[in-house]
Amino acid sequence: MKFLAQWMGAVVFTGLAAHAAPFTINVVMGGGLTTTQQAVFTTAANTWMGLLPSYQAGINIASLNINASGVAIDGAGGILGSAGPDTITNQGGFWLSTTGTMQFDTADLTNMENNGTLLAVILHEMAHVMGFGTLWNLNNVYTDGTGQYTGANAIAAYRTEYNQLLATFVPVELGGGPGTANGHWNENDGGGCCTGIISSNGDMTFDLMTGWLNGGSFISNTTVASFTDIGYMSAGAAIPEPGTFALFGAGLAIVGFHRRRR
Repeated sequence: MKFLAQWMGAVVFTGLAAHAAPFTINVVMGGGLTTTQQAVFTTAANTWMGLLPSYQAGINIASLNINASGVAIDGAGGILGSAGPDTITNQGGFWLSTTGTMQFDTADLTNMENNGTLLAVILHEMAHVMGFGTLWNLNNVYTDGTGQYTGANAIAAYRTEYNQLLATFVPVELGGGPGTANGHWNENDGGGCCTGIISSNGDMTFDLMTGWLNGGSFISNTTVASFTDIGYMSAGAAIPEPGTFALFGAGLAIVGFHRRRR
């Protein structure tokens, strides 16, 4: 199962503020979401807020407001939807998302809920709204086409977590086409195991923020530390995704709102 493409949409730039603030995600539930699906969005938001409890000094954002909805598009297995930041601001020397959108085909939402992949997909796409992959270039931690993420905090975590003691960058995906390349950690093209880069939680193939969904995904220390590189304050260790230990790839042809993915 290939993850939905992250996108930057019509990004609006807003102004500056003076001091740090808690990191709060406010999910605005739109139409097309069942009560149980809304609960998954809430679980995902709580997970990220638990791992990233605040912004860095010089940042004062009241909340990251995410509009979440389900719409009828083309049935299960076709166009999944879209996810990404809508407005961003420059504060404390970082570019940060202040509003974003997560919109999914209602048929795919039901399918993912039934096969146990919904939480992983929501966590993954919410991370893109927060800036993973989508705001790397603006924050000078990645240059498209290099395959080398250079944020200091993520590199330090990667060296320790994945026993890559001499690493000078975290490898970034260059395969998979637009929406996958340059916005995810690297793995074998198509998501096949294994990379041989291994942490206590497993091979890097199973990191939540690679470009393809694999069973037993986990949120790595490297992923959490990468958010410190773009303006957030990290609280802790890698954790398995709650309720996703039995994830499996559903073979869906997932596409972005503006980009068709193979």
